[in-house]
Amino acid sequence: MSNPSATELIILKTLWSKNRLTAREVHTQCETQLGWSFSSTRTTLQRMIEKTLVGTEKVHGVTVYLPLQSKVKVMAGMMQDFMSRVFEVKGPLPTSAFAQSELLSAEEWEEIRDILETDKND
Repeated sequence: MSNPSATELIILKTLWSKNRLTAREVHTQCETQLGWSFSSTRTTLQRMIEKTLVGTEKVHGVTVYLPLQSKVKVMAGMMQDFMSRVFEVKGPLPTSAFAQSELLSAEEWEEIRDILETDKND
């Protein structure tokens, strides 16, 4: 799985909170943050399908989009990538900097901490 772009992350956050939405609903939910056209939303959703970030299913004949990757997995991957690429941190990551995140529940935080504090080289 590749890390989502900044705009893809906005869409993922919306889908994590709402679970399943039509393309129009995604667009409406993200419109103020993204400030782009409906066709741009659809193009981005298609790219996210190709990256296996989201999937689709039919509900009463209507295509809805749903997240395929968990919030915990995506956030941990982005944190690992950032710390490795930008700060060249090798091994377990210090997680206290992210502890006050309003995006993660206490349970999700525990999962992320377990992922990040485990040395990938073990």
